[in-house]
Amino acid sequence: INKMKEISSSVDQYKLTKSIKGQIQQSYVIVLLLIALVIIFLATWFGFHLARGITVPIQELAIATTKVASGDLDIQLKTRSTDEIGTLVKAFNKMTADLRQGRAEVITANQELKNSNLELDRRRDYMEIVLANVTAGVISIDRSGYLTTINKSAETLLQFNADKMLGKDFRDVIPDSYMPQIMALLKELFYSERGMVRQQITIPIGNEKYTLMLHLTTLRDKKNNFLGTVIVFDDLTKLYKAQRMAAWREVARRIAHEIKNPLTPIQLSAQRLRRRYLSRFADDHVFDDCTKMISNQVDELKNLVNEFSNFARMPATKPSENNFNEVMSECLALYKQAHKNITFQLLLDQHLPDTKFDREQIRRVLINLLENAVAAIAGEGTIWLKSAYNQELQIITLKVADSGCGIPSEDKARLFEPYFSTKKTGTGLGLAIVSTIIADHNGYIRVRDNSPRGSIFIIELPATDS
Repeated sequence: INKMKEISSSVDQYKLTKSIKGQIQQSYVIVLLLIALVIIFLATWFGFHLARGITVPIQELAIATTKVASGDLDIQLKTRSTDEIGTLVKAFNKMTADLRQGRAEVITANQELKNSNLELDRRRDYMEIVLANVTAGVISIDRSGYLTTINKSAETLLQFNADKMLGKDFRDVIPDSYMPQIMALLKELFYSERGMVRQQITIPIGNEKYTLMLHLTTLRDKKNNFLGTVIVFDDLTKLYKAQRMAAWREVARRIAHEIKNPLTPIQLSAQRLRRRYLSRFADDHVFDDCTKMISNQVDELKNLVNEFSNFARMPATKPSENNFNEVMSECLALYKQAHKNITFQLLLDQHLPDTKFDREQIRRVLINLLENAVAAIAGEGTIWLKSAYNQELQIITLKVADSGCGIPSEDKARLFEPYFSTKKTGTGLGLAIVSTIIADHNGYIRVRDNSPRGSIFIIELPATDS
């Protein structure tokens, strides 16, 4: 019986179990699905987390690299990883730190270079200012013979454009007529033990001759390597003329002194002879002609001696307030009536200011120039007197021009020297006195060819305040 009960109970349990078999299987499937979903979620989350740990630092590294490329070197990346990504980030941070240090060093070096360049520019500007303002001409030539430096004084004196000459071979610039003299100087400099040559030369420049004192010096570096040659020259023309003028004045003073003393007794003796013996030799014209010639020649000698005396003892200037236009008008009036065959034209600047000058000496200058202009015109011609005022430069310019025969080019350089004259009867002192008077007034006089013929004497004087 018990056995049957157990069997019946087992059968009932089997039937019950069989009836809920599907539910149990369904529950197991659901549990397994839930477990699978959890595993898949965990795997996906772990995968995303792992991928994020790799891609985010690489993305930050890429962004930082872009910033570094644009010049931002202050960027620093943070990482706690100790793997390869962390090593890469540390290497990147070290690279940016080195770049920052290098940039700082470059900026410092660049600033030092700028300061050095500014100092060099300042020194170069200072040297250029010094060279531009020294009265001596300075020319430098490098070891190959190319012109490297030409200052303002050299440009003005030699009458050429420095910008067109710099960088050219001096052999292509210097005229062929000067080359033998220049090459001789360079040869002498080459064999000089002191590396320096000093020599005085006279060369024609334009229509005038200039006396120059040349100083040639060899340029060498600290290792005694040849760098080139520097030429410094001083214009001694005015000094040379002043020395010659002083010498001629001394000669004129001595001639006037030695000749003037016996002239008066000679003239008086000739006049006494005429008064006493002319009636006795009334039929003989030789006595009359000879005594008359002696007296006339003594008068001419006296005039010559007076010219010598005036040249030797030029009076000091006595400036007073005057107007150049008035003096020019007065001088022209003296010649207008006396020379009817010559047309005189007066072209005056009405804005000419009153200024201080010696009226008598300037009048003497204008009369002398007018006298020469009249002598240069054979027959009919024209003489112009012009005045002009440059307010910006404070310069007054006076011009005396004529349509005469003109002055040969070879005579212009010596025209203002004492005892040089183009006229057969001239003493050669007129223009020398003119030059002296203009120099005493701190002015300058020069002569140019007139167009189409004749000459122009140009006087430039400072417009001093009255």
